[in-house]
Amino acid sequence: MAKTIYTERDVEDAARRGVKEIALTDDVYLTDVARERAEKLGIVLRTVVASSAQPATVMPSVPKENVEQVVSQVKADVIAKLGSSVDPVMIERIVRRVLSQLK
Repeated sequence: MAKTIYTERDVEDAARRGVKEIALTDDVYLTDVARERAEKLGIVLRTVVASSAQPATVMPSVPKENVEQVVSQVKADVIAKLGSSVDPVMIERIVRRVLSQLK
């Protein structure tokens, strides 16, 4: 499985989106500067031990009335992160597919 690396900018972006906690697993790494920034912003860094019986994270379902807002926000975040070279229609399809699979 690929590792997720959080930088200072990722932590700042997460804080702006209202993230209060980041789950740390064997597959998640924070740079030292990102860790310091998270602490300054009050983001809790929670270590999660993954086991085969229980997933490390549980994805919450999105209420139907919030789907459009989530789609717009995720699409905007991806475009902001990756630039204008990404296809916004494809991003929207992917986000909608992921949201439809959350139960």
